[in-house]
Amino acid sequence: MAYVRFSIPEYDYEQFNGLSWSAPDLVSLENAEKQTSLADGGCCAVEAPDAVFENLDIKGEHRHAVMCVVPQEAHLLGRSYAWWKQRVVIVDSLDPGSMNVLHDWRTPRSVNTRLGPDDGVTLSAGIYFILTSHQYDDHWLGNRSVLDNEFDGAEASNGFRVLATSKDGSDKFGETCLTFTWNN
Repeated sequence: MAYVRFSIPEYDYEQFNGLSWSAPDLVSLENAEKQTSLADGGCCAVEAPDAVFENLDIKGEHRHAVMCVVPQEAHLLGRSYAWWKQRVVIVDSLDPGSMNVLHDWRTPRSVNTRLGPDDGVTLSAGIYFILTSHQYDDHWLGNRSVLDNEFDGAEASNGFRVLATSKDGSDKFGETCLTFTWNN
């Protein structure tokens, strides 16, 4: 008899193994907002003030923010498969004095696929900022990320993904997977 104490959401993390990575070209927030159309949606890596990372206790050389543009009501689903505990913080601004933390998701334990609510959350149209990290000792280290603006989910007609991994040299970007989807 198999006994399952906690259900673990299904997640095909192996599809994200073997991805190539190069450091993202961080653009200024001002330039990102000029280049991005709210009508199209998508994501890009942006510079963030040091105070944002200090407020969230995120350290390390790979810390950065991802600006996510959601053109209409969208579904956000988080999943993870990693040895290190993962964290995703979703904020409404990169102004350290006025940013609001909308969601602060953490994996409950190592090698667990749950990151955020089982069924995800609904986001209104707008601009959001994602910061991904993993737990190291008593603080969080920024993750390396891959942005997938070409994602076309089976359950929705449009969307994008933010993928991340913890360790240098790792090509396992299923450690953090945030999927944004919406219908036209």
